[in-house]
Amino acid sequence: MSASLGRAAMGGDFVNLKFRNDMRLADVWIPFMVWLLVSACTLGLGWIIVSGHFFKLVINFTRITDAQGRTMGRLRCTYDVEREMRVVVIWLLVCIATLGVGLLFYSFHAARAALNATEIVWE
Repeated sequence: MSASLGRAAMGGDFVNLKFRNDMRLADVWIPFMVWLLVSACTLGLGWIIVSGHFFKLVINFTRITDAQGRTMGRLRCTYDVEREMRVVVIWLLVCIATLGVGLLFYSFHAARAALNATEIVWE
């Protein structure tokens, strides 16, 4: 927060800033294979752990560019699903009780939690 306030105080131009994601398909193969293995072993409930890591991966490959395409900063996500094990257990029980329908809602929870744990690192 202080870095963004510092840039604004220095007259930094925040107009026309865009998010650019540099993730390639090759960057996703290993996490996808882990998710596939975990899902097969846990009948889909592994998504509760793996989804947060997927959202974090996408966020960490995102940079902020100006109108000329120069990198102004990057997004850094510090979300760690293992620190929220109490919440994970509650969602696990919800998913079991709803026969998996709770996983749809958990995906939104995981995305929100990952975005809330994201900061901008200005370059």
